[in-house]
This record gives sequence, structure tokens and C-alpha cells, in this order.
Amino acid sequence: MKRVILILLSTLCVTFVQAQEPFNGRIKRIDGSGIKATVRVVGSDKSTRADGKGRFGLTDIKDEDTLQITFKRDTLIIPLDGRKSIDIVWALEGDTYQAAESEELINYGYGYVSRRESAEFTSGISGERLVATGCSSLVEALMICYPGLRYINGELCLRTQNSLGCSSAVLVLCDGIETRLELINVHDVKSVEVIKSSNMYGFRGVNGVVLVTTLGAEDILNK
Repeated sequence: MKRVILILLSTLCVTFVQAQEPFNGRIKRIDGSGIKATVRVVGSDKSTRADGKGRFGLTDIKDEDTLQITFKRDTLIIPLDGRKSIDIVWALEGDTYQAAESEELINYGYGYVSRRESAEFTSGISGERLVATGCSSLVEALMICYPGLRYINGELCLRTQNSLGCSSAVLVLCDGIETRLELINVHDVKSVEVIKSSNMYGFRGVNGVVLVTTLGAEDILNK
């Protein structure tokens, strides 16, 4: 009986985590420029808006969901049909479009998910502030700038989060990809944000999330 209960609980946990996975999308014109469209999940209250490059992100998207994409007076209705991301080229002439799943968008993780879908963000810690601490380690610099972080049993944790019998480590995402802070050069960091808790990461975000954005080519040239 106990074994059956454990199997059922495991199945429910896996289902919940899968449901919270990020869904990234991109909407472009034929010439490759982005379309700043509104994106809504048909039959729900979930919606977002693409940025100037046409990028948008949602969470808790199901295989059978349908997207309604609106730009000015034009509207597209696109069934997802199990896609885990969507890259759309829209002619902006009625419903003429092409849509495909993109491995690039899938690999970008939570990068396109709007901040307003999250909870309890910090105001952000700039890379300049981290470097100014004089620490060569990003972990040490971040712990100085954000005292709520500490090491417990070799894991980076938030003081407000405590799990009995389970890992209390925060989830670290660098440019949307899961990693370890120890692997990131402090001089490569543009900014860091700490989330105390967020439903959009499912169980992975229960202990908090550290989001690292690294310097792009344009940032390096402007330094």
C-alpha cells in the first residue's frame, strides 16, 4: 500500500514540475524583425506581450493549448500540438504564417518569461557592484551584496528557506541555463537577481532562484 502511495505522489510531483516548465516563443515578420504582439492562451487568463524583438515567455502551458496572437487589428490562432516552444514567421496579411518548434528557444529556459509572472524579485545587483566588492569569486561577492544568501552543507541557500531532509539549495540560472555560481566569472556578469520564491519554477523554485545575466558583445564594447 505504501509503495502505491509513493508511486502516486511521485507521478503527481513529476506532472506538476513538467507543467511549470517555461514556454518560449518568438514572433517575426518575413524580414526577420520582431513583432510586439499580445499573446493569450485561449480559454485561460494567461497572457503576455512580446518585446521589441518579438520574444515572449509563458509557464504552465499544456500540449493541447492554443495561442491567440494579436497585433493591431490582425489576429492569429495557433494550436500548439505538443510543441515545447514556438518560432513564428507572420506575414501580417490575414492568417498567413509559419510556425515551428525551436531547440534554441527551448534551451533558453526561463529567459523570456516576463518578470510580472514572478514574485519577490530583488531590485537587481549590477555586475559593477559585484566587482567593486574586490572578491574574485562570484559566490563571495554575491553573499556580500545580498546577505540573505549563505552556505549550508556546501549548498548556496536563502536564510528564509529551510527544508527538513531535503536540499535547501537555490536554483541558479545563467542566461536561462541551469548552472553553478562557482563556474561563472564575476567579471562576466551584467546583473544578478534573487527571487525568494516563485511558482513559475515549480518545485525547483521553492528554495529560491538566482538569475545571472552575463555581458553581451555590445555590453563589452561599451565598457
